[in-house]
Parts: sequence; C-alpha cells; structure tokens
Amino acid sequence: MLLALGSWGCGYSTTSRTAKDIKSIHVPFFENKTAQPNLELSVTDRIIDFLVRDNTLKVVSEDAADAILDGQITEFANRPFSFNQDLNAEEYIVVIKVVVSLFNRKTNEPIWQNRSIEGNGSYFVEQVESGRTFDDAVEESLQEITNQILNLTVQDW
Repeated sequence: MLLALGSWGCGYSTTSRTAKDIKSIHVPFFENKTAQPNLELSVTDRIIDFLVRDNTLKVVSEDAADAILDGQITEFANRPFSFNQDLNAEEYIVVIKVVVSLFNRKTNEPIWQNRSIEGNGSYFVEQVESGRTFDDAVEESLQEITNQILNLTVQDW
C-alpha cells in the first residue's frame, strides 16, 4: 500500500493528465516586476525544464502551442526571520511571489487565471549553522513555485 502511494506522485506517466485538446504549451518569459535582476530568466527556465521533464505537455513555440502559460513575478523579498540575543538577524527568509494564468490558445479562453503562488526558502547568516546560502534559499523558493505551477498545469484538470 505504501509503495503504491509513494509511486502515485511520480512525474512520469504514460497517460495525459490534461484536457484532451491540450497537448502542447508555450511559456513566454515571465514579467519581472521586482528589482531582482534576471529573476525572470531563472523562473521561466525552471518552469520549462520541469514541463519538459514531466513530459505531459510538449513545450513548443507560441504559434504551435495549444496553451500559453503566462506569468508575472510580483515580489522578491529577503527578510530577517530569526534573531540572536543581541537582536541581530541570524536567519533570513527569501520569498518569491508570482501570479500565473494558463490560456487555451485555440479558444483564447482562460483554463485558469491569476493564481497567486509563493515560494520561500531560508538560510543562516553564519553558514556553519546549516551550510545553506542565499542562493540555496532562492533555489528552494523557485522549486516550490515550479512544483505548484506544474501541479496546476498538468494535474488539476
């Protein structure tokens, strides 16, 4: 029973989990509304990579796509999360927020729209505590966002 439950969440499947008329997708670069440079490249590349690995939908050019995944990065924050006894920040949390919509390109109708998705990750100022860095926290945030988008795109239909 546990083995069956464990394999259920696997990203590999021989059958589509999406609507029958949606076989391909295009992901234009997300609009970066934050001051964090090049974040749109990281977010968009990560989503495309996950879609390719999932293999439910074929990632194609816009004119060949059945669906368009459109998004904006609305927030990037690096906030103190915990403090030491001297009230100096010891741990920070990186928060990335996006708003995403999926459109059927053939009908110009939204499949779902304006979904707010947040990912976060933390790191300690002194790396000896956890070995985690700012870049690790950003990566963790991107991972959470991508997993949620993938679930919405190929599993929630």
